[in-house]
Amino acid sequence: MTYRSGWQDDDRGQGPREGDELAAPPGTDPMQPSPGIDPALQPPPLPGPQTPGAGMPEVVPGATGSWQQAGGAAYSSGGPGNLPARRERDQPMVSAFGDLVRTGAWDAARKTVSYQVFGDVKLDLRQVLQPGETLEVELYSLFGSAKILVPEGTDVQIQGMTLLGDARSEVGAAATGTPPSGGRLVVTGWSVFGDVRVRSVAAGEKLPRGWRWAQPKRS
Repeated sequence: MTYRSGWQDDDRGQGPREGDELAAPPGTDPMQPSPGIDPALQPPPLPGPQTPGAGMPEVVPGATGSWQQAGGAAYSSGGPGNLPARRERDQPMVSAFGDLVRTGAWDAARKTVSYQVFGDVKLDLRQVLQPGETLEVELYSLFGSAKILVPEGTDVQIQGMTLLGDARSEVGAAATGTPPSGGRLVVTGWSVFGDVRVRSVAAGEKLPRGWRWAQPKRS
């Protein structure tokens, strides 16, 4: 990658002229790894023009590769080698005049898309999103809200737009001191007359009012 200077100088050697090519200083090119850092430990870029489509798996530094309990669910924590095999994208979930609900260890693709009219989208990812993994959720909602539960320590990023509604993250990892899990959720929400909310629930914590739809059913 090259940069062109936006200024010019005379012939006395005081600086480059317009049109001269300069090498990018080390570490300033966002498409290249930063010097001195193991590339395997660098987090992947967020989805965008340079990385269209799906989220990329992250590496959890210091992971042991064994099964452990975190947030009340079992996770595999050995880096990308132990991440579950997932489809990149499923057929969109579509519903009108009703709720879309997914709980437990449901089979989620790397990118989940939903279209909802007059109803709510409720996704429980506590037994789905694993450390070192990035999942994407894309929401299109008219007269309905979206609620997403994630494990403690998840990095949550919300983008998009809501009209006459709020989009907010209620992930409490920073407040409780929970270490980051390496898991990432990227939510893109387009909502009219509805909210988009992402919340984490610690192991053993009682689900608050409005989130008890994710409570396991009693047999």
